[in-house]
Amino acid sequence: MIYMKKLFISLALLCVVMGSGAQTNIIKTNPIGFAFGNFNATYERVISSSSSLVFKGQYNYNLFLMDEIYKVIGLEDVKSGGVGLGYRYYFTHLKKEVPTGFYINPQASFSFGSAKVDNSSKESLSILGLGAEIGYQFVWSSGFTLDLGIGPMYSIASSNGLSASGLLPSATLSIGYAF
Repeated sequence: MIYMKKLFISLALLCVVMGSGAQTNIIKTNPIGFAFGNFNATYERVISSSSSLVFKGQYNYNLFLMDEIYKVIGLEDVKSGGVGLGYRYYFTHLKKEVPTGFYINPQASFSFGSAKVDNSSKESLSILGLGAEIGYQFVWSSGFTLDLGIGPMYSIASSNGLSASGLLPSATLSIGYAF
């Protein structure tokens, strides 16, 4: 829970410090994640006529459905959080005002957490991810946004001396508000 408080205080301060303009800020979330115990928030800030920076935060909490899935694979009391940073270049910036249109988004993420494994002591886990997505973001005049993207993410995970790595899919499906 401490991770969650720090994450959202940081995101709130970031929004206040960066100021506002004519739809140069977007706050969004993936509503499907809530059904699976994932609270997530993304802040996107337009930094030029063709690009933006993307800041992400997430916290995974125990939800009744996910608790049962975790138990099947031998995990209990799973808690995790993460942060991410991306840079978006909008290919369509000459025809559409950024942050609307097609983009490429190189990104990095770091996740951390802990879980009980097979009723033993708690073990920690950390994951570093580097990847890119291509996508399209819709921004309507009302300020409502829809962001869709997909791409590869190379992830390196480590837990108590063990490590694994590999290429995984990365996807974005989020709704939000531009201001």
